[in-house]
Amino acid sequence: MTRKNTNAFLFLKKINIFDVLFLISFLTSIIMSFTMEREKLLYISPIVVFTILVKYLSVTKQKANLLFVIALFALIAINFLTFYSFQKYFVLITMLTCFYLIIYSLILKKYLNKSNIKKILSLSVLIGCLLIGYIIFSVIDLILNHIPNYSVIYVFLCASSLFIYVVIFSRIYLNNNYDNTIIIFASGIASLFNIGLSPINEYYFYNKTFTILILICHYLSIYLFMKFISETNSKDKKNIEETYF
Repeated sequence: MTRKNTNAFLFLKKINIFDVLFLISFLTSIIMSFTMEREKLLYISPIVVFTILVKYLSVTKQKANLLFVIALFALIAINFLTFYSFQKYFVLITMLTCFYLIIYSLILKKYLNKSNIKKILSLSVLIGCLLIGYIIFSVIDLILNHIPNYSVIYVFLCASSLFIYVVIFSRIYLNNNYDNTIIIFASGIASLFNIGLSPINEYYFYNKTFTILILICHYLSIYLFMKFISETNSKDKKNIEETYF
């Protein structure tokens, strides 16, 4: 057996029925978002997240992180409410988003390297924080006149939670203490894009292409986060120097 065939066999061996279910539901959701009205996604979208939950439980078994399971149920609720009536349940969706971002941050806390203050305040981190802060502020500024006044405080709470989450996953990536930090970085960027673009698409400028991009980023962000925490042991750090953008 050639090396190429061996690698292909090992790759197929890693794939289980839950990966197939995720892929099928993922593609079905994307195709439906392209060919049908968004209301048709009311049930298929939560199913995609549910397949990720089942996949996670099958991989971790008794070692599953209860916090992540709770976060996934919050995400299932978000998916349902988003396509049921985003504007009617905007506050609840915002609070659930804030809730799962806080859980994400708590889960990732153990992967943070206890660096000294000079490393934390490195130029790359400060520039990145300013850039992310500007992006979040720009999104809030766009939708501020389109959302009810009573929901503004919840938007700022969600924005704060998102900013903290971005700082944490960026810090993990920059520390580069694990072999697959690129996975959590990709997940975080996808989350940032999904959360930032969703209210713009709902309140400011609706576009079906945006909906498709949001769904792709949404599903991938959850799947990659699950992949990182299920495959990465926080104690298996590698001793290398810090990397920068």
